Amino acid sequence: MTELNTTATMPLILTDIVEALKKAKLTMSENVEGEGRGGSLKDEGTIKRWLMSHPKFEKYVKDIGARKAGDILVKDYNSNTYYVVNIKTSAGSSDNATSMVGFLYAFTNMTYDELPSSITLKKFYDLLMNRKADILHKDYYYLCVDKKDSENVICRGAKQINYWIENANPSNKLQINWAKEKFKPPVNRTYDEAYEVIIHGIVRCLQKAHDNIPNQWKPK
Repeated sequence: MTELNTTATMPLILTDIVEALKKAKLTMSENVEGEGRGGSLKDEGTIKRWLMSHPKFEKYVKDIGARKAGDILVKDYNSNTYYVVNIKTSAGSSDNATSMVGFLYAFTNMTYDELPSSITLKKFYDLLMNRKADILHKDYYYLCVDKKDSENVICRGAKQINYWIENANPSNKLQINWAKEKFKPPVNRTYDEAYEVIIHGIVRCLQKAHDNIPNQWKPK
């Protein structure tokens, strides 16, 4: 298997979006009925609308429908390359960041239009095995704005994340610890190293979940 090109850097347009958001000082939402996800959904809409009405970015940012990988597609300045971006707002705690379809995009040569809207573990495995490819800047990007300080913004590819947390919960597998992540530079991993952290990380989460099932409930 080939290795990730170590000259890879953050795409310029994503860097520009981060710097512009820092200056925008957008107002982030409070939790809705004590639930952080409700506030985060409102924040997502706020950030999307701001980007799509910004004179510099409006022609490069496209909204994504529900149940698709990511929240926006960002087109590169000088090509037809698109970056899949998941918008996150966080008060500093760990945040669910597992996207099976997003990871499929990051680790294969599949185009965005080829990605399924939903996926089983078996289908995920089969597509990974058949379409594996190490492509520069082919990643699943997270654009994270701090709820407590909206000038604190980072954008990072899944392959570049330092602080992945593995959970024994099949519906909430990999999380990102944003409280620690924002203080570290992005990791420059090879394809194989990133695959071990993310794809095998999902496998370890599932194994932990299986180990937590009482033996009496496991099939004989």
